[in-house]
Amino acid sequence: MTLIRVLIAEDHTMLADALQMLLSTQEDMRCVGIATNGHSTLEQAERLRPDVLLLDLGLPGLDGLGVMKALHAMESASRTLVVTARMDAGSVRAALALGAAGYVPKNESSSELLHAIRRVAQGRRYISNDIASLFVDDAEEEAKDIKLTHSETIVLQLVGEGLTSREIGLKLNISEGTVRKHRENLRSKLGIRNSAEMAAYAIRTQGGSTQPGDL
Repeated sequence: MTLIRVLIAEDHTMLADALQMLLSTQEDMRCVGIATNGHSTLEQAERLRPDVLLLDLGLPGLDGLGVMKALHAMESASRTLVVTARMDAGSVRAALALGAAGYVPKNESSSELLHAIRRVAQGRRYISNDIASLFVDDAEEEAKDIKLTHSETIVLQLVGEGLTSREIGLKLNISEGTVRKHRENLRSKLGIRNSAEMAAYAIRTQGGSTQPGDL
């Protein structure tokens, strides 16, 4: 069993303690630290090198978006799962653009959070269905009259199933470069900014086989 090492970045003590307790009930997870502000998060992330960083966007000192910018500059290998009360489309887009691997609101269930942590640790993305709808609905409205090619539709479906460009290429017997070109065309046609939004759109519109949230 692979142990998932998790760093919690949360300034509300009661919630941080609750998250730590939740992790302690899971055989495959371990809390390696708790940070209560942005600068402490960066220090502990660099020192502890967790597999997953549970990150609140509303941290004092340096907020969550600032933390992600700094982690990107540090080329941190930790994967960031945003756990926040912010549910506006602007915050979601900003977090995804900065490399967040997942986005879950604080009012979601413990079981969903644990599932999200495991998905993110596996190298996948996870966005709760409520969060995805914030920006997917706009894309659906804009894309009503847009026609996709047969190849683009198939690639979109496979993106919704959580496959990487390499995996899609192997499945369709085409080059990874060709897959990337299809994805580029899809982003342009649908007005989608990144792969996380594309996967969310695919799940909502193409009947992808993954469960809602698994990106």
